[in-house]
Amino acid sequence: MNQRPARTVPAALAGLATAAVLAACTADPIPPTVDRPLVQADEVHSISLGIEDITDPEQDWDAVRERLDAAHVNMVTLAAGRVEFVAFDWEAHPDAVAEEGTDHLARAIDEVAEGPDGELRRVDLLIDALIPAWIKEDPSVGGVGEDGSRSEYTPSASAIHDGPVGARFLELVEELARRYQPDQITFSELKFDDETFGEDDAALYREMTGEDDWPREADGSIHQDAPEIGEWRSQVLADFLDQASAVLDEVAADTGKRTNLGMDVLINWEDPVTGVPDAGLSYPVLAGSADRLVLWGYLGIGDHSPQELEQVLAELAGSDIPMEQLIVSVGLWDLSQPDDSISAGLMARGVRAASTNGVTAVNVTPFTLMTPEHWTALNEVWTTLPPTTPSVETSGSAGSG
Repeated sequence: MNQRPARTVPAALAGLATAAVLAACTADPIPPTVDRPLVQADEVHSISLGIEDITDPEQDWDAVRERLDAAHVNMVTLAAGRVEFVAFDWEAHPDAVAEEGTDHLARAIDEVAEGPDGELRRVDLLIDALIPAWIKEDPSVGGVGEDGSRSEYTPSASAIHDGPVGARFLELVEELARRYQPDQITFSELKFDDETFGEDDAALYREMTGEDDWPREADGSIHQDAPEIGEWRSQVLADFLDQASAVLDEVAADTGKRTNLGMDVLINWEDPVTGVPDAGLSYPVLAGSADRLVLWGYLGIGDHSPQELEQVLAELAGSDIPMEQLIVSVGLWDLSQPDDSISAGLMARGVRAASTNGVTAVNVTPFTLMTPEHWTALNEVWTTLPPTTPSVETSGSAGSG
C-alpha cells in the first residue's frame, strides 16, 4: 500500500471547537450568500483556506485579500468543515455548528470571492469526510479491520454507500449548494484505509460483486491487496459520488446553477494512471463520477521532487483521463519537520511542475503555512491573473475552471 498523508495533516480541525475560541468571536451574523453567478475560468490559480482560517475570530480579511490579489488568485477553496463540525449555522444539525447564529462561511465568501477591479473568483467549498466524533458516539458507523479493530476516523464502506454517513454527506452537499451556490464542492479524505472488513461491509461486497467471500490467502486470511477489493472500494465511492452528483443536478433544476463535484485523490507515484485503488481511489473508476479529480501533489509527504510530479502528469497525459478534469494541489506540509512547511523554492518548483502536460488548474494549500517567502515565490510564478467569466449554465459542469 502506498504511503499516504497523515489524516490529521490536511484536515486540521483539532481544538477549533473549544469554548475559548468560539466565545471570542463577536462579529455580527452574516446572512447567507445567495444568487451569486457561477464563474468560469480556462486557467485556475487557487489557494486553500482551512477551517482554522474560516472560523478565526481575529482573521484579517483585508490582509488575506491583499495576499490573494498579489498572487493573482482566481479561485479560493474554503473549508466548510465536517458533518460533525461546520463553519455555518446549520439549522438541521445545530450540534455540528461551530458557533450558533454565525455564518463564518458566508463571511469568508463575501470577503474573498471577488478579486481586483471586481474580478470574480471561483469558489470551491471543501467537505472533510472524517467523522471521529460520530464514531466515538456511535462506533457502528466506523470501518472495521480484519482483526476487528474499529477505525477512529473513517466510516465503513456501507455507512457511506447506503448508510447514515453517506446520507448526512448528501444533506451537507445540498445545503452548501443551495445556500452558497458555489462553483465547486469537493470531498477531501473520502478514502479507505484497511478498515472495510466488518460484517456490514462484507455483505455489501457480496451484494455488489456477486462473490461469496473476500479473496483469501492460502492461510485463510483476507487477501487485502487483491485488486478485486480495490476495485470494489473505488466503486463504493463512485456510487456515492453519483448520488452527490444527482443531488447537485436537483439543486440546479431549482437554482439554474450546476455546481461542480470535486474529489481529492492520492497520487500513485509508481503507477500514476491506476490511482490508488486500495484506498478506493482508482482514477479510471472515479473519473466518470466526479467533475474534477484533485491530485494531492504533496512533495513533503514521501519526499517527492517536482520532477517526479511532472513525470506523474506526463504519464496521466498519455492515458484516457482528460487532463482538463484534473486540479493539481501542491501541499506545503513537510513530514520531516511537522511544524514547518516545505521551502518557498520547492513550492514554486512544484507549482511550475503542476502546470505542465495540459494541466490548467493548480491549487496551493494551506493558507496557514504560507510565509512571506512563500508568497513572494508564488508571485513570481503566477505573474498574471487568469480571467474569469460569469456564467449561469446549468447543463453539465459549472464551468471549465
